[in-house]
Amino acid sequence: MPYLFDHFDVVKDLLALRPFGLFADVDGTIAEIAPSPAEARVSPVCRDSLVTLAKHLAVVAAVSGRTAVEARRMVGIDEMVYIGNHGYEKWAGGKVGLVPGVEDYPTKITEVLDKFDKLVSIDGIIVENKGPTASIHYRRCLDHEAALRAVLLAVEGLAKDADLRISLGKLVVELRPPLEVSKGTAVCSLIEEHRLSGAICLGDDLTDVDTFVALHKKEPPFKGLAIGVIGEETPSQVAKEADFILNGVTDVERFLKQVVAEVVDRPTA
Repeated sequence: MPYLFDHFDVVKDLLALRPFGLFADVDGTIAEIAPSPAEARVSPVCRDSLVTLAKHLAVVAAVSGRTAVEARRMVGIDEMVYIGNHGYEKWAGGKVGLVPGVEDYPTKITEVLDKFDKLVSIDGIIVENKGPTASIHYRRCLDHEAALRAVLLAVEGLAKDADLRISLGKLVVELRPPLEVSKGTAVCSLIEEHRLSGAICLGDDLTDVDTFVALHKKEPPFKGLAIGVIGEETPSQVAKEADFILNGVTDVERFLKQVVAEVVDRPTA
């Protein structure tokens, strides 16, 4: 997949469209992956650029697997929109809204995690109950492969009984409701809500591929650009579905600064 900075004229042409949106994942995209979720920090360089872009573009959104409240806390920009829980939550204007149909799932998630805790005892496992979804991280385990096998062995039956969907990410197992909800559906809703003519999506993991696919399915005259943020742990599907790639958060910092330089002197959307 081509390196974005070798083709930045494509970005310049796209940024001429109005209204325009920018959607970015958080962990692994504007924040380096940390040993645990609590240790992750958004790049100050990325944050400074996003502050400016939120004032000049129609919509700038963080699209995260974290809860919307947690994504909002990490990024800390009031003018942005925050999509949390892989599309199940939206924070905007000081309120968090859940998509319809997930009301019963926080209870199911809690029950599954209670049972999982009794079945699996591995040093390094971190379990996040995020309401309608859950994340089981095994990054801190000494043997990642063995930990993944143990986690999947425990949760496959529990998830089936609770009507939950299992998905994988960077050293994490995700539990989600079996609804047609994803980062991709959330991004499509924002595109329609703000009547965007163009948008850029940045992401580094499997759930970000959903946004890339959704972006590419939008019909003309809308134009979208999917940018994969590549690192050692990035699944191959990210580069496969991306239009261009960047190499890690450092490249994202440089990219966002150049986007600011392109749009800051133009009229606001």
